[in-house]
Amino acid sequence: MDKAKLKEIFIEEAGEIIEKLDVEIINLEENPSDKNLLNELFRGVHTLKGSANSFGFKRLGEFVHGFEDILDFYRNASTPPKARAIDLFLQSVDVIKEIFELEIKEEEGLPSNYESCIKAFKTLLESENEPQESSPMTPLPDLAEEFGSNQDFLEESPSDLKRVEGAFLDSLPSGQRLYKITLCMDEDIYLRGQDHTTFLRLLANKGEILYSHWDMSGVPKLSMLEADNSYIKGVTIYLESPNEPSEIEDIFSFLEEYEYALEELKATPKKSEASTSPIPEVPTSPKEKAPSMGRIEPLDTPRGEVKTPSIPHEEKRSFVKIDTAKLDELFDSIGELVIAQNFLAENEAIKSLKGENLGKTIETLSKITRLIQNRVMSLRMVPIRDTFEKMKRVARDASKKVGKEIKLQLYGEETEIDKNMVDALSDPLIHIIRNAIDHGIEDDSEARIAQGKSEIGTVELGAYHKGGSIVVEITDDGRGINRARVYEKALERGLIAPGEELSDTQVYGLIMQAGFSTADKISDVSGRGVGLDVVRSSIEALRGRVEIDSKEGKGSRFSIFLPLTLAIIDGMLVKSEGETFIIPTLSIVESFRPPKEILHTVQGEGEFVNLRTELLPIVRLNRVLEIGSSMPDPSESILVCVENDGGRFAILIDELLGRQQVVIKTLGKMFSHLEEVSGGAVLGNGEIALILNVDGLH
Repeated sequence: MDKAKLKEIFIEEAGEIIEKLDVEIINLEENPSDKNLLNELFRGVHTLKGSANSFGFKRLGEFVHGFEDILDFYRNASTPPKARAIDLFLQSVDVIKEIFELEIKEEEGLPSNYESCIKAFKTLLESENEPQESSPMTPLPDLAEEFGSNQDFLEESPSDLKRVEGAFLDSLPSGQRLYKITLCMDEDIYLRGQDHTTFLRLLANKGEILYSHWDMSGVPKLSMLEADNSYIKGVTIYLESPNEPSEIEDIFSFLEEYEYALEELKATPKKSEASTSPIPEVPTSPKEKAPSMGRIEPLDTPRGEVKTPSIPHEEKRSFVKIDTAKLDELFDSIGELVIAQNFLAENEAIKSLKGENLGKTIETLSKITRLIQNRVMSLRMVPIRDTFEKMKRVARDASKKVGKEIKLQLYGEETEIDKNMVDALSDPLIHIIRNAIDHGIEDDSEARIAQGKSEIGTVELGAYHKGGSIVVEITDDGRGINRARVYEKALERGLIAPGEELSDTQVYGLIMQAGFSTADKISDVSGRGVGLDVVRSSIEALRGRVEIDSKEGKGSRFSIFLPLTLAIIDGMLVKSEGETFIIPTLSIVESFRPPKEILHTVQGEGEFVNLRTELLPIVRLNRVLEIGSSMPDPSESILVCVENDGGRFAILIDELLGRQQVVIKTLGKMFSHLEEVSGGAVLGNGEIALILNVDGLH
């Protein structure tokens, strides 16, 4: 694997590590005494430091090194990190993100608070390390001198290792390979973020480590030892594994070629007489290990007691990273397969053929095709947990800025959603949560208590499946939306006409108009009239919709309705002027055949239908799309009630064919200007149906 490919992998993995840092720090703030959380955070930063230095990201490596020092201190300290430290951790993550972008783009310069964070690391360490009164410490013995008498025990002759190899080859199970790996790494290996035990752990995932010998003859006395240097001259490892040599060699991709040697050992056809001589005790099964002082010992092993390390080979689930573009291509191919299968099932020539087996074969093909389609769809589905976890940092920062105490509660984190949709959902959630904290939650905690609420504001973020869609809800227990004030503001801006009657849903929907704001003052969080319009446009781009429900004094709820996937749409097939169209079911409220008494015509305004006291405009599909000039009587046609940001209206069609899931096809640049149509789909009979864009029809 070449360096460019390795760098590409590093950038991807480093990005994942950095994304998790925010969440891990917020979790640590909630449980500061949890050492497991600290260790997890430290491991991520340590990995980031080593990889950054390996690929020449010096600025990132230098900064993360300081961050690692402070984390390492708290890992070993008896006191948990306080609020001051947590604030510094989060500020450091912001700096890491900025440096990472600069490194990737190969741009010069440093983030504005780069130096201040590094100084803060040192200041915090100095304050935490202030000397305290304690009893005099007994001087520790020089470990080099203490174990000096065992120096000869650490050395094994080449003939000893040769006999060890012979024993392993004799007991090698069928289908397994025996590898001899020699590591002779440079002194600066620690500065590059690597160490010998890291490679042992990686090798243990590939098979069973049977034996290891560590050459410690280069370790100086403690007084001469430099912590940043490695004094291990070499490590010899015997690995039993079913993997090919190339797979084992991939582990050492970050090392220079001269720093390791990989050799596959094979049994010789004839054994020499020397092989019958006594040999040292060696493991003959994975449970028996040859004792050696050169092995890695657990840190808590009492002095004088030699324990043999156990590096078991556990059965683990394996994962493969795949470019989402390849998944999209696969999904498109499956879509074509579904279309071909439907064409076979509905082909009149095939239907005319007689034979019981033919029908069964087509039915079996249909089941298998659907099974493949569902499995491929599941490959694109990921839990929404990661996106929800990121919102903890958003809520924390927003609450600090506005000076309110907020508790963010999550539920439904395991709900699965299309990967492409998850990526696009972050910005809308950020805007809604900030809006809830700044505008929704009351400023005065005493006022909350007077209303029987907790002084701590609560924002809930959850997700669940509902029918063929996914619902993401953001609820707050704040002051709610002032309906009268929103209506008044809309009148001032000319968004509605004087005296126009609107439902609560329509009034609340006005706050998502561009530039709309009822805030008395502008803050760093919101109040500029931007944010909720971004929410609306972003969700519409995902073919979803936003509904707002609110009760003054009780709180508000934003409900985001999304399709399960962007590749397939659940639609209602309708006919108009002999042509078939698809209306997304997410936009449909109901369909009905209207009696004449509820139909009305208003001069200069058009046709309307009075549906349960609500007057809905009628949109004739054939006239809007200019596919015909006929004027059928609405009472003899079908009306489909749909809803968009402007409210509800009724689409007049000739026939309702039924509900069906279809694979979406883009229409290309030539038809991108058509506001009334959002895409197309190939039906089972080979016919092409256009998918209607409800927002562009009225």
